[in-house]
Amino acid sequence: METARKPQIVQRLFGILMKTMLALFVIWFVLFLFLSSTLSWPILRAFERTQIYSSSRERVEKAGGWKSVEQACLNFATNGFNPNQHGPYYWNGHRFSTNSLPQTIELLQPWLLETTKDQNGFPVFQVILSGGHRTGTYDAPYYGIWVVCTNRPDYAPVFDFHFRGIQGIIERKGDAVFEAR
Repeated sequence: METARKPQIVQRLFGILMKTMLALFVIWFVLFLFLSSTLSWPILRAFERTQIYSSSRERVEKAGGWKSVEQACLNFATNGFNPNQHGPYYWNGHRFSTNSLPQTIELLQPWLLETTKDQNGFPVFQVILSGGHRTGTYDAPYYGIWVVCTNRPDYAPVFDFHFRGIQGIIERKGDAVFEAR
């Protein structure tokens, strides 16, 4: 009787092992399908946004905080730029001028520096830390520091949000400095 029982135990164990392996394969296949499909992009995008926002805020803290960044940007926007120059000054490691960046702005590790005007015509100095087009997928999440170069402390910049990857959130972080994401 024991000899008849031994094959049944082996068969049961083999059956349990096969069902477990099949279940693990199905779970792996579903996860692989989900992660490689467009269904996972909102989850991956939200995760990427939180990583970019937290690393950008850490760079601001390394540079001395919002007040220090505001002062450096205002000083650089008024003294470091040609007043007639519009558009990019610095892009992804390439300077379009012989002027060097101030240490505070250098610590931010900017992707793009430029002066532009908002919808009301006020000059805005933009330090863009992340954002832009990526081929074959969604745009990179946008994170920028905007400094309004005007003597109106109550003014907030107004844009039509044509930037790639921007959510449309602008938060005041100082008298003239804003966090745009």
